[in-house]
Amino acid sequence: MPSTTSGLLLCLLGLVLLRQDIRSLWRRMRWRRARATVLYQPTSAGPAWRFDFVLPDGAPVSVPTNSLRDVARRDGPGPVTILYDPRAPSRDVEIVGRPGLGALVGLGLVGLGLATLVR
Repeated sequence: MPSTTSGLLLCLLGLVLLRQDIRSLWRRMRWRRARATVLYQPTSAGPAWRFDFVLPDGAPVSVPTNSLRDVARRDGPGPVTILYDPRAPSRDVEIVGRPGLGALVGLGLVGLGLATLVR
């Protein structure tokens, strides 16, 4: 396999691993932060949670979700820091998290891919 092809494949694999972190970084730049409480709501379709928070103008917002990824990022019980879209606050929220092992491996693969491309 030529070095350009392997370099591009390494970069592509690294970007796939970095996809969530890149999206989270974009949201941190564009979305607003708020403190929210997370409430468990059992439903007939399975477990669900509700994020309740207040906008800066004082309007209460409640966002239901069944995403385990968001709930798993919590550090413990109590209020959590979330990101919300100021254009549509009741559409989606994201719990602010730290980059994990996938981000580290993704950056390493992108670095190896770029080094292979430059060589």
